Amino acid sequence: MLAARPRGRLATFALRLGFVLLVIFALFHLRANLPQQARLHQWKWNPESENPRPESESNDVCAPFTGLEKVVITVKTGATEASQRIPIQLRTTLRCAPHVYIFSDMAQKIGDIEIFDALDETADEIKEGNTDFDIYRKQQELKDPEKIVSQLKTMKSPPGSNDLAAWTLDKYKNMHIIEKTWALQPDMDWYLHIDADTYVIWPSLIEWFKRLDNKKDLFLGSMSFVNDNPFAHGGSGILLSGEAMRTFAADHNGTAARWDPEVHNNCCGDFVLAMALKEYNIGPVMNSWPTINGESQNTIPFGDEHWCQPVVTMHHVSVDEMEEMAKFEDRRADKSKPLTYEELFKGVQANKFPENLKHWDNMADGETIQDVKSSEECTDLCAKNEKCLQSKFDGWECKLGTNVFLMGVQKPPDEGKTYESHWNTTRIARWVKNHKPCGILEFPYQH
Repeated sequence: MLAARPRGRLATFALRLGFVLLVIFALFHLRANLPQQARLHQWKWNPESENPRPESESNDVCAPFTGLEKVVITVKTGATEASQRIPIQLRTTLRCAPHVYIFSDMAQKIGDIEIFDALDETADEIKEGNTDFDIYRKQQELKDPEKIVSQLKTMKSPPGSNDLAAWTLDKYKNMHIIEKTWALQPDMDWYLHIDADTYVIWPSLIEWFKRLDNKKDLFLGSMSFVNDNPFAHGGSGILLSGEAMRTFAADHNGTAARWDPEVHNNCCGDFVLAMALKEYNIGPVMNSWPTINGESQNTIPFGDEHWCQPVVTMHHVSVDEMEEMAKFEDRRADKSKPLTYEELFKGVQANKFPENLKHWDNMADGETIQDVKSSEECTDLCAKNEKCLQSKFDGWECKLGTNVFLMGVQKPPDEGKTYESHWNTTRIARWVKNHKPCGILEFPYQH
């Protein structure tokens, strides 16, 4: 009897082991055969796992933000830029966001960051014979992200044009992203759709949500136009309420496929999206500029229209500018307070302005004076005009900025023009000093 007991235990152990292995095999087989759409929800951005900052610092930064559990962020990018853009965006502006989904024109992983193909369900008849998808096919052939960046980043489409192929393809993504996002994370309060060079100011956004009704079909953004038809500029950010998302993606599922044949002959995916939303009586877009804004901190034209207004998004934000904004937000005494343009200028921009800078375009605009001989003469003309805050000289033409002031962008010599910029820092400081502190903050369409 004693000799038989070990054999019984061994048999029991073997049966249990066999059962466990069978279950593991079944689960693996089930997941492998799930459609991609059903597997997408497995990944969410986890700021603690990807954030390079110490955990205590990350928690301190995110602690003031409440209500994010019902907010979804989607990021639209492309394989030619994702590796350079997405990691820094997740480490800075999206570090506190719990629900982030990243869509591109090729499925890939960057470290632990999973990126999904927004176009994998686009019908073959849309792709075949369509030069817009040439870069898509080449990316599938190359597969290697490094080769894609080195070989395809400057590819043009259609051939012979000046348009980047990645940009031409990009317009097919918008509506598919909305439908896929609803499938991943339905019934949330808000969905903000942004690009990989968009920066989100969370304390402002959270406060705005408190003053809006997500149970209504709301479509908010920075209004742009195509042939007098309004739409929300995608890079600035497209904000849809949960109800608007439901109307589009649940009540009318399949809208993206139905509109795909129209995309080729239109300029932009955000414009086609606006037309599709209009069919369902959503829109026109509720113009929320400058709260939803299409400029970076260096190209925002500070003045009366960009001072006491709250800032929710910025666009065309470089990698360095994202780092700069994150460090600024870390320094804020009250991290839960909505950010105004006034605080943005004083906290980030005020100490940047030199007197003069060569090979620089400060985008001075207001009065144009021709036949100017030198940058010094242009600077003198600005000094003589009491309204002039900054000036720009391109080798022949002098432009005086009389209404707004901004840093601008680097501008190398171009077609014989050499740019030099000047700022009247005394007048800018006086303008800032003479403006009283902002009063009660108002958001677009608040109730």
